[in-house]
Amino acid sequence: MMALENKTKINCGCYLLFALFFIIFLTIYSYGVFFLNSLGIPYSDIGLIIGISALLSSILQPLIGRQVDIRNFSWQKLLVFLNIIVIISVLSMFLLQNVWCSLMFSVMIIVSGVMYPFINYSPFYYENHGVETNFGVARGFGSLSFSIFASVIGFMLTDFNVMIIPLFSLVSAILMIIVIYWLPYYGYDSRTKNNTSFKNNILTKYPLFTIILIAMTLMMTFQNIFECYLINIIENIGGNISNVGISNSLASVLELPIMFLFIKILNKVSAKNLIILSSFFYIVRSLIIFFAQNPFDIYVAQVLQIVTYALIAPASVHLTTEIVDEEDQYEAQAFLGATVTIGLIFANFIGGNILQLYDVNILLIVLVALTVLGSIFAFSTLFFKNNS
Repeated sequence: MMALENKTKINCGCYLLFALFFIIFLTIYSYGVFFLNSLGIPYSDIGLIIGISALLSSILQPLIGRQVDIRNFSWQKLLVFLNIIVIISVLSMFLLQNVWCSLMFSVMIIVSGVMYPFINYSPFYYENHGVETNFGVARGFGSLSFSIFASVIGFMLTDFNVMIIPLFSLVSAILMIIVIYWLPYYGYDSRTKNNTSFKNNILTKYPLFTIILIAMTLMMTFQNIFECYLINIIENIGGNISNVGISNSLASVLELPIMFLFIKILNKVSAKNLIILSSFFYIVRSLIIFFAQNPFDIYVAQVLQIVTYALIAPASVHLTTEIVDEEDQYEAQAFLGATVTIGLIFANFIGGNILQLYDVNILLIVLVALTVLGSIFAFSTLFFKNNS
């Protein structure tokens, strides 16, 4: 009975971690541009703020992950520290001027990026200590939270000041600290206790993992370009901002069943094959977007969220836990998390320059090219064994 209660407590704690983290993620990445622009910061400066912050985050993620692996830092204490930084950043926004707000927002982008791999790995940490967990369900709670609070914040912005956005981050960070202290900490797996200050470069140590990183970076670049410039794509075929809202809601809702059922899917299809399958549907999705004639065609493309992002996101995390040794897990998950922020950097650089110099039609060609190239790398994983 005690073991069952402990399992329930741990799983609920992991679900809450994902749900709270994705509220912070939502306020930064979905409402960040709106928030900064409402403070009078021009779009050109906003792009610079997000781009530089994402770059710093992508550099820090594997560096911090490596130190956690080498020095056996507590991932829970690290998350508490990062959430304290979020709390201080938000409180500073309420007390100081707009320029300071942009700096604190930049700090939040960096911190959220560093958080992401440790949130992702939390269910596997308990799995490695004998507690049955479900990453797919935990990740599904993140998507559910994102979907619900996207609507809640959007509705509240009609009646409240724009500072309601960072307020959600503040509350989420405080609650996350409480959840972290509520969860048990079991120390380190016996396989990690013999770590020294030296550790091999995991990119050369695990060639299959490196191929997965390249494929994921290309797919996340597609994902970020599509999401960041969706309004431009939809307006190009006669739609408007309301179609963007419907499109985003459709995608976030449809990915939930896959996330919640992911473990059952994984029992029938390997994580590597799910990534390959997902990469094929990414090509199909990009072609539907390319040939779209009206907003309804974009909705059809968004339905494929269930076999693209909803599959590749958890599958890549699971495959990483399978092919990377325990002693390298935090650094590997950090590299994997960095593919999202690197994709965001590429998305802003590629998308912004193409729309500045050319038009949406060229952008659509690039979207197709990204998925084809990403799929080539995904399919090349067939030449590697998981333990290579």
